[in-house]
Amino acid sequence: MKLIVTDLTRFKDNDNVCMALLDAESCTCHRPLPYVTKAIVQQKGIYPGMTVEATVIPNGKAARPHVEDCIFVNDLWLGMMDEILFKDLLERSAVDSVNEAFCGTISSKKRCVPLGSPPDSSIRTIRVDPLSLSLSVVGTVEQKLRLSFKDKSGEIFRHTPIADLNFHSSALKYVQQERVDEFNTALAGGEEVYIRLGLSRVYKGKNGKQGYWMQANGIYCFPGCFCAEM
Repeated sequence: MKLIVTDLTRFKDNDNVCMALLDAESCTCHRPLPYVTKAIVQQKGIYPGMTVEATVIPNGKAARPHVEDCIFVNDLWLGMMDEILFKDLLERSAVDSVNEAFCGTISSKKRCVPLGSPPDSSIRTIRVDPLSLSLSVVGTVEQKLRLSFKDKSGEIFRHTPIADLNFHSSALKYVQQERVDEFNTALAGGEEVYIRLGLSRVYKGKNGKQGYWMQANGIYCFPGCFCAEM
């Protein structure tokens, strides 16, 4: 099976990386377990847009929303696809609204899916209004990076947690250099933007609310900002 890496998701408290890939033909999403580490990602040069051939073994115990869980065997890494083909893959997998992507369980005012009503999947591609994309920093002692955007239905989502490994790393450099405005100007220059939105594993927030929380797993602007290496 030919697959394309679309998500490299960071974890706040460890060096694990959650990888998700789309089938090049059907756009079916697969998430291999166990997680890889940052060291393996660097060693193999894994990057969004990279092609791999692998045998996918579904996880028979996978439950909604994380139906993408699987096992990879016989994986053969083949190199990067070009930007045009990667954009086409994202476009073929995309929908216009977060509401549609997660079966009405997520909205701008409700970012946590209750345990008892999970949607059919945990990772989807969303088409985004390019001019709506902006980075912000929350907190002073522990600075947290957040992303605001408007989907193609017009719904605005503010202060979305950024789980995209490469985007977060790039954005953090700009924050540390006090160049956030420059970063946002570069983001606004995209003609087409796609966000791979994901739902976390079960998590209890500081307010005690427990469920599956929305986060930005992959952020892609075209042309020229393939994987946020600005």
